[in-house]
Amino acid sequence: MRTVFVSHNDLGLACLEELHNLGADIPAIITRPRDESVADQTTFDGIAARTGADVHEVESVNTDAVVDQLRAYDPELLYVVGWSRLVEQRVLDIPSVAALGMHPAPLPRGRGRAPIAWNLIKGLDETALSMFHLVEAADAGDLVAQWPIDIDIQDDAASLYEKVVAAGRSLIRQTYPEFERGAVPRTPQDETEATWWPKRTPDQGGIDWRQPPGTVYDWIRGQSHPYPGAFSYLDGRKVTVWAAAPPDGERVFCQPGELLGREGERLRVGAWEGAIDLLRVQVADDEERPAAELLDYEWAGVGDVFESVRATGSDRP
Repeated sequence: MRTVFVSHNDLGLACLEELHNLGADIPAIITRPRDESVADQTTFDGIAARTGADVHEVESVNTDAVVDQLRAYDPELLYVVGWSRLVEQRVLDIPSVAALGMHPAPLPRGRGRAPIAWNLIKGLDETALSMFHLVEAADAGDLVAQWPIDIDIQDDAASLYEKVVAAGRSLIRQTYPEFERGAVPRTPQDETEATWWPKRTPDQGGIDWRQPPGTVYDWIRGQSHPYPGAFSYLDGRKVTVWAAAPPDGERVFCQPGELLGREGERLRVGAWEGAIDLLRVQVADDEERPAAELLDYEWAGVGDVFESVRATGSDRP
């Protein structure tokens, strides 16, 4: 089937590879110009060379020029995966069979932005990758299929994203043969079950050590690489926490944010009625390092206290 693909990330690349393996005719790939601020942006040069697809770098698919290009390709299927901007109806009307999107949440729950981060920040133990028919409203179209994803206590943003990419491959293998047979499933979403996850920005990553250790842990792992990271301040210096260990459940009565000591490469820090072991930290623009090495700085010592950030509204789960 003639398939045009719009994406800029690894999930889109994986889906494209599966479509190519299944024999899809891919005349064009629409992607974004390179932007270092986009955490999961990737290149499509390799798959374009294998498929012979034209590659168009655009800021928006809604311009007259891009709409004309899409119409010229006369696609049967249009996939839009990982694209942060909404797509206008005149674009969605171009494919003759379906315009499809993917979203790493069990729609209708978890519509909106930053789903990888929110799945972890909220401490969920399972999620799903949803394939759905695109409509002008975000993540609201009829469902085609959902692939379940288990979230392990050790998962962070990078490992959960790997699971999402694998789920994307599975969804393509499951659904594309159905499309070729003329079956295009549609299950309306239950609007009464819909929930929304807000956009996240790097400045919202401040750690509130006054939360329980499990909440702090989820906050840290949900914003780890490739995202900007959870952070705190010590002696006026920004410390990004890239990794932590799952809390051990020990009740510890100390000041939230207090540096309690090191064990090997770990740095133990107080939280609400407990503590959490930090594994990897980065001070300002220095190199990332084992967390215990924070105590090697002359301005950091056992008994010192991280500042807590009291975030409100959309900053918190």
